Amino acid sequence: MADPATYLEPLRGALVAVPAAPQTGICSTCHSSAEDDYSRCYPCRQAESLDPLDVLPVTLSIHGGLIHDHLRGYKDSVSASARERMTMRLAALLAMFLRHHARCIGPWDVVASVPSETRVAMQPIIEKIKRLKEFQQQCLQGRQGTGSRMFDPDQFEVVGEVQGLRILLLDDTFTAGAKLFSAVSALRRAGGVVVGPVVLGRHVQPGWPPSVAMLKWLDDHAWDETRCCRCGGARREEGSLL
Repeated sequence: MADPATYLEPLRGALVAVPAAPQTGICSTCHSSAEDDYSRCYPCRQAESLDPLDVLPVTLSIHGGLIHDHLRGYKDSVSASARERMTMRLAALLAMFLRHHARCIGPWDVVASVPSETRVAMQPIIEKIKRLKEFQQQCLQGRQGTGSRMFDPDQFEVVGEVQGLRILLLDDTFTAGAKLFSAVSALRRAGGVVVGPVVLGRHVQPGWPPSVAMLKWLDDHAWDETRCCRCGGARREEGSLL
């Protein structure tokens, strides 16, 4: 694609820095808010069997905000022109992230995304990014009748041989994480090595008290494409360990 910065500009003001972990009040798995007494948020505590697992969100997606709107609209807007416009912007966001943070993600052999029962929603985004398209191997399929919101690796079928392959796993939105966790488990069970996983937006409900506190101190941390939650995530007090 052309210079991602051009397409990214309309989204830049809505992008939210992703917190580093570990630190109090931040989930060590998904990097969103957690109650101070826990190192993980409740959904991620249900996936402790997948350790080690460190989800890599590109930005936080505030419910009702512009990023949330794009993550829904690029696949479900009734307007084809709106879908294309949102797809280009999200592709630019991911391309920019890959440009600066390939080392933070680690090397990969193939690229796959988390599918639903009926589609691979991120396909249009992947096809716009050359460095992803050339490695794409959609080795996961959603099984019909198993679109559960609960953790269930059997809702996915692993297609082809993935034993020993480093699979960059992508998803557009992380809400409760059950589908992403299920996909990770299915790939690992088949012998694949999951890289990332990278999600475009970690969904945040801004009215939940731990999220209120998190978003308040994040107001002082602008989203910066040169920093991610692994190499330079936001902290309440820069330089602190926890």
